[in-house]
Amino acid sequence: MKQIICCAVLCTFLGVALTPAAALADSRAHHAAIKVCKQRYKDAVRGAKYLKSRQRRERIEEARREREECERLAPR
Repeated sequence: MKQIICCAVLCTFLGVALTPAAALADSRAHHAAIKVCKQRYKDAVRGAKYLKSRQRRERIEEARREREECERLAPR
C-alpha cells in the first residue's frame, strides 16, 4: 500500500514539475507576439495624430481591428 501511494505521489510530482516547462515556452511566444501587436497599434495611433479628424478616427479604428486580429492569431 505504501509503495502504491509513494508511486502515485512521485508520478504526480513529476507530471506537475515537467508540464510548466512546455507551457512556459508557449507563454513566452504569446507574450512576445502580444507585445509586437501592442507596439504596432501604438505606432499607428501616433501616426494618426497628424491626420484630420475623420481620417484619424478611421485609422485608429483600423489599427484597433488589426490589433484584435493580431492578438487572435498570436500563438497560445
